[in-house]
Amino acid sequence: MTKHIFIIAALLASLFIVACNEEEEELTPGIPEVSIEKKNEPVQITSFTPPPPQTVISIEKAKQYVDASAGLVLLGAKWSEEIEKAADQEKIKILNAYNLAREQVCAKVGLTGLAEYDWLTNVALKNPQNEIAFKEAGLRIK
Repeated sequence: MTKHIFIIAALLASLFIVACNEEEEELTPGIPEVSIEKKNEPVQITSFTPPPPQTVISIEKAKQYVDASAGLVLLGAKWSEEIEKAADQEKIKILNAYNLAREQVCAKVGLTGLAEYDWLTNVALKNPQNEIAFKEAGLRIK
């Protein structure tokens, strides 16, 4: 039950973080195209330790973050339905697979897994010097 609450909280936090540009009509940023041949091929996830000492990021890194956020929101919506339908014994298996899927979403957009996504959320997003990069990437910070 605690993991279910955690997933819902993470999904809601992602929804609050991801916002579209006021000037654009799209509700979510475009998600990069994935080749059908590579669709099910797992991406190698490298280590993100230690975090970079510099907290200023590039526009490209901000775009990767926005793409990962959109992908994680979509993934969370899909998987939360599966978790709701599953029997108690199956929920643990689904949650483990969900965590692996979240890692892959982050890796496929160019981040080094959830560790870098979390660092961007908790450190880089709070740095006022990154506001322009995140705005260029389509993220509105309130």
